[in-house]
Amino acid sequence: MELEDALADYRLYLNVLQRKSKRTQQSYIHDIESYIRFLTMRNITKCEDISVLDIEDFLDFYAQDHIASSMNRMIASIHSFHLQIAKAHPEIHDVSLLIHGMKASKHLPVYLSVDEVKKVFSSFKDNEIDQYHKTLLVVLYSCGLRVSELCDLKLNDVHLQEGILKVKGKGDKERIVPISSYCISQMKYYLDSIRSVWDVKNVSYFFVNRLGHVCTRQYVHQMIKQKVCELNLNPKISAHSFRHSFATHLLDKNADLRIVQELLGHSNIQTTQIYTHIQDQRLTSVYDRCFQKIEKSKEE
Repeated sequence: MELEDALADYRLYLNVLQRKSKRTQQSYIHDIESYIRFLTMRNITKCEDISVLDIEDFLDFYAQDHIASSMNRMIASIHSFHLQIAKAHPEIHDVSLLIHGMKASKHLPVYLSVDEVKKVFSSFKDNEIDQYHKTLLVVLYSCGLRVSELCDLKLNDVHLQEGILKVKGKGDKERIVPISSYCISQMKYYLDSIRSVWDVKNVSYFFVNRLGHVCTRQYVHQMIKQKVCELNLNPKISAHSFRHSFATHLLDKNADLRIVQELLGHSNIQTTQIYTHIQDQRLTSVYDRCFQKIEKSKEE
């Protein structure tokens, strides 16, 4: 059964059989649409091909930018979706049964140090493809974007003279993000020296590849994976890690948490507060190291 057909059936199920309120229906459908987009990125288009590992990977990905309550709702939505499929099509096993009791990930987000960011940026050569990749990562980090927001950027969203980006985030919520002078310089170089040559199809999107096609999330993910391997960095570093690094480094420089929330496009301040936990963890680590030295000097 195709995922899109299953989604259409699920809409009908919520509306007619469950008689859920419009608001509840919208919440469930929004969750399942996010779930299906993730599966589609993995080239999974049929319900029969979904495994419990796919669900767990999606939940790990979703947990990077959502608090526990959102995670619990997403898990409930996935259970509901798979239960409806199994009831209507008994030959399709409900693989979501195996994720009962799964909780939101308690792991802190993976981020890069300032030195690691510099190492990544300085690793690119002067050829077109390297500078294209560098521009992608500079914008991703300097503006704290989600990878989907990066790929969806359009030319008329970019205002280099004013030093701002107009970003459309989750739920089509728009926000204005400032651009650093370093990022502006890199974007100008890409526009003048690379995009002007590659944009053979005259598309409206800011990032295009050498064939003139719009840059995809899969392309960015694969490029980062290769770069991380090349530089022998933490293999868990992903596109989202650059967004985490953006927020962490701002807070390190005493940026206000509410400002960081606005820049990231978080609707809930609790989502942004995960970055204060990173700071607390590092403070504790420094504290412990200092006292270990003090205790050692006493013994001597």
